Amino acid sequence: MHSSSATPSAFRDPSRFRTDRQPEHTETPSRLTVALTAASTIFGLLVLMAGGYALTRPCAIGSCARLTEAETLTRNALSALETEKTTDSLVRARQEIEVAIEQLSPIPPWSLYHRESQSLSGRLQDRSVQLAETNEPLTLGMKAALRSQNPPHALREWREMERLWEQAIEQLETISAENPAYGFAQEKIEEYANNLEAVRRRAVLERRGEEQLQAAKSAADVARSRQSGVRGLEGWQQVYASWRTAVRALVRIPGGTTSATTAKQLFRAYGPQLTNAQQRQTQEQIAKNLYDRALKLADEAKTAQDNRQWDRAVVKWQQAIGYAQQIPKNTEYIDRSPALIRAYTNALVQAIAAQQLQENIDRAKTDLDRLCSGTPKICTYQVTAERIVVKLLPDYVNRVRELDIEALRQRNTEAQSQLQQHVRSFIDGLELVSLNAQIPLKVLNSDGQEVGSFTPTQE
Repeated sequence: MHSSSATPSAFRDPSRFRTDRQPEHTETPSRLTVALTAASTIFGLLVLMAGGYALTRPCAIGSCARLTEAETLTRNALSALETEKTTDSLVRARQEIEVAIEQLSPIPPWSLYHRESQSLSGRLQDRSVQLAETNEPLTLGMKAALRSQNPPHALREWREMERLWEQAIEQLETISAENPAYGFAQEKIEEYANNLEAVRRRAVLERRGEEQLQAAKSAADVARSRQSGVRGLEGWQQVYASWRTAVRALVRIPGGTTSATTAKQLFRAYGPQLTNAQQRQTQEQIAKNLYDRALKLADEAKTAQDNRQWDRAVVKWQQAIGYAQQIPKNTEYIDRSPALIRAYTNALVQAIAAQQLQENIDRAKTDLDRLCSGTPKICTYQVTAERIVVKLLPDYVNRVRELDIEALRQRNTEAQSQLQQHVRSFIDGLELVSLNAQIPLKVLNSDGQEVGSFTPTQE
């Protein structure tokens, strides 16, 4: 308290204070001092604590690992998404980005890295928003996938799934190339396009099933109408044709459709009717079909033989014989079948023999390729069904002569023995080729003169 001219005299003269007031004036300064001291201490402690708190906040001093960790976390997450492009990777990427954002949030405003962390946090939030653009199309895709479970479904339900996939694809196509989920979106577009195509195929199958079911019922109605009072071969043929049309329509109903269940029930009713009508047809028609089929297969076998397609010829002759053997007895064509079977059997035997000969020739050529190879090349050859002709080449003959002369001059018996063994092995190889192929062999020298031959023993 400061004195001034306006201060009362009682305050200027201490001796005028009352005695009973002195303890009160003595205590007041002490309390004020204590209060000020306590306040100062508390303030100091608060400042100290605030300073300590500020220094303990992330990135307050020194380097800022949270920035690096957030950047690494985000980079790895987006890299994984770019590599895998799966829904799991997308979810993980969003989660990692959210974790990275949380990593940055504790960085205080007084940090030297605050502005950088805020900028990075903003970019990460933008990335999170971009990734969230896939939520709606993925949800649509999930709805479509769930609805497609436990087929079959009615046509209208397949159409609804088709609409969901189309909407999902349209929304995915709006995701820009700058969006980190762009690659994922492109993968999903392809996946959803495949799903859409599959749903469209199922819708087509469902519609086809409904159409075939209606066709089967209509054909059955016609068959019942014709069967009432039917007489004669032509009438039963018409009845059979109608029942066959009905059954074939049922068979053409695609599996996995709602019509397929009804088709199974109708098939149990239509099948016996078809069998009954079929049994009433004459065996002559069956015989004629088998006979015509045998003739056709025989023509195909002859064509194959003319083209030297022996494998095909053998199969066709076998099939022709099989059809001829199936011609029912007591029919017009049963009298012709024995002659067909004899002729086709002879042709089959010839085809098998020709097939075996061709295999022998091919094997002989392969073996001769191996025998004639070398440096210098040993020989050339020609292989026919009648003879194998092997011609020794001049370079090889001259080389053998040179080696023989050199061995004689040096009196190298070991070299002579090796040369003789080589020649003997070559001759044995040629004879083995001839024996395996059962084709006579003739060996010519480089001048074309015969120097050897071999005739295999006929088995």
